[in-house]
Amino acid sequence: MKSSKLKNILNNLDTKGYSVIKNFFPVKKIEKLNSLLTPNKKIKNNPLFHGGAEMIYNLQNINYEFVSIIFNLSINKICREYFKKGSHYLDKDIYQFDSMHSRILPEKSNSQDLHIDSRICGVYPPTHLHFFLYLSDVNEQDGPTQVVPSSHKIKRFPKISDKKKAKKILGNAGTLIVINSSLWHGSSKKKTKTPRKIITLSYSRWHIRQTFAVPYSLPKNIIKKLNKNQLKILGFENYPPKDEKYRVKMRGKLQNLVVK
Repeated sequence: MKSSKLKNILNNLDTKGYSVIKNFFPVKKIEKLNSLLTPNKKIKNNPLFHGGAEMIYNLQNINYEFVSIIFNLSINKICREYFKKGSHYLDKDIYQFDSMHSRILPEKSNSQDLHIDSRICGVYPPTHLHFFLYLSDVNEQDGPTQVVPSSHKIKRFPKISDKKKAKKILGNAGTLIVINSSLWHGSSKKKTKTPRKIITLSYSRWHIRQTFAVPYSLPKNIIKKLNKNQLKILGFENYPPKDEKYRVKMRGKLQNLVVK
């Protein structure tokens, strides 16, 4: 990624709270990812909260193809620069992978309530960063992700009336949306029956609890393929000790880690 493009993305994240990158992944890559989504791992959520969506959690446990996205060079460049704000200038390991799942809207559905994923409205410096990857073409009628520009700076949670301020983000399969995780967002009303699929990928500051305890569920055959730096990004050295007899620092290797 060119420095000018990276600078533009970071500027958009700071001012608008989001940035859109067209054609981030080629068609063949998207087709491969779609083929790896496992139907028997789908979880149907309460439509009141997820608009009738089907979820496939922890994609990193399914296939290394998903793991490779976590370590994508451009995505990690964005993360490194994004999390520098508020981090100690000597600290090199300032962020970690948080979670990765697929959200599928299989049928027509109502719009999702506007929400934030950081759990803290208007927080600065930012705590989390989310990436939404379209796995299918998303037009006006397909329930596109909608955002309220600059809402990441507002120190309250969104209301139903705030939907009128939302902007829909359309794009072909391969489009990547990057958002400050305090930005108000949600899927808009879906009027078509063609499934709409996305991958949600998130990162956080290294000391924040992961959505799932990634090191404890990642398959052994995948762990063997990873280097030390990649294991750090996945959170393998970011868990606190059980007590002071083991160590007194928050960072360090996991004690008695058992992987399947």
